Amino acid sequence: MWASAEDAPAPAEGAVQMGGAEIRESILQDIRLSSARADSLRLTDVELRGCDLSGMVADGATLTRVRFVGCRLTGVVLSDSRLTDVSFDDCHADMINLRMARLHRVRLSSTRCRQADLMEARVADLSTDGADLRGATLDKASFAAADLRGADLEDLRGASALRGSLISPEQVLGVGLALIAEAGIRVE
Repeated sequence: MWASAEDAPAPAEGAVQMGGAEIRESILQDIRLSSARADSLRLTDVELRGCDLSGMVADGATLTRVRFVGCRLTGVVLSDSRLTDVSFDDCHADMINLRMARLHRVRLSSTRCRQADLMEARVADLSTDGADLRGATLDKASFAAADLRGADLEDLRGASALRGSLISPEQVLGVGLALIAEAGIRVE
């Protein structure tokens, strides 16, 4: 299936309600679903290109083999969701909410995720390349096989959750400062 902006509801119709929707083997191009409600959304083998999903609430979503390319995802809520084999390429996802989400084989490439909320998330096999995770909240999260090289990791909250993750020498200062702040150590 191929869907484009012409297939989406007009903004004058208000926020879209699409709870329980399932989309498979599709390409969605330039779709505008800002502030939509999509609880229990299921996407399988889907590519989203240039879509605006900012402010969308999709609690409990299941995303499998999904690729976001050049999408606006600011403030998207994916709490308690399952993301497997998902990639974000050249997206804006500041303040994305992934609380209690399960992420497996997720890739962030040239994607801005400032102030992302990963509280209590379970993350396995995360890779980053040019991702901006400044100010992310990682409290009570767990990371396994996370390759964070190339990501901006300044001002993290809950940085001890990164135990066992791989970072580059250039990232030591940012992560180290976050760990010092978390431990309550004062530097004067």
